[in-house]
Amino acid sequence: MSRNHLHEDIELGRVTDARRCDGYPSLANFISQDSDAAIYRRFERLSARSLLYLQSELHDLEEQLENCDREDASKDADVAARKSARSWDHLTSNAKTRTREADRLKLIRKIKAILKEYHEFLVLQSQVYALEGPGKRTLAAFRRWFSPAVQGKVIPVLGGRDKDLLDDRKDLVALAPMDEDRLNRFLQDYFGWFFRVCDQSPDKTIENLWKTDDRPHGL
Repeated sequence: MSRNHLHEDIELGRVTDARRCDGYPSLANFISQDSDAAIYRRFERLSARSLLYLQSELHDLEEQLENCDREDASKDADVAARKSARSWDHLTSNAKTRTREADRLKLIRKIKAILKEYHEFLVLQSQVYALEGPGKRTLAAFRRWFSPAVQGKVIPVLGGRDKDLLDDRKDLVALAPMDEDRLNRFLQDYFGWFFRVCDQSPDKTIENLWKTDDRPHGL
């Protein structure tokens, strides 16, 4: 991104793209220019609650199907019902003219749909749990850009409820987490000027960072 399109918004306390207004446009641009900033909420409580609801719904459907099985196994069941319990062809055929089989077929198809949704949710949730959270340094830099303090006043890039999006670190995921092992921490400590993100332009790149004028003497 050309520097001609960048400007420092003194009121908001962050460098932004002059072609984009502050808010979702500037935040999306900031994230797109730096994968380290791809930090989002997990919504773990909502995910857990949604899974619990699906689980309870399936539990109820399971009980309904078992009740149907008990009816089919009872002495009151007629020949057609017993045939339907043994043959898919009889079940689908009898469902066209008999309420008993029609209700069972409807129940079976509902179970199939909800079970698919539940299993897909489980797999997706396991993948989300495997995602790493943002490193402390990366999150701290992102938070400083997201909510800069200007003359003692904090002005988040997003307003309303979204101003608190980054408050709970445990509920955050980083799609491209930085490697913050010992060597990386050493490099960040020694070359801190190189890894600054909050006070640089939103199009931070290695090339642009190396062009900064405040690098240590001799580097």
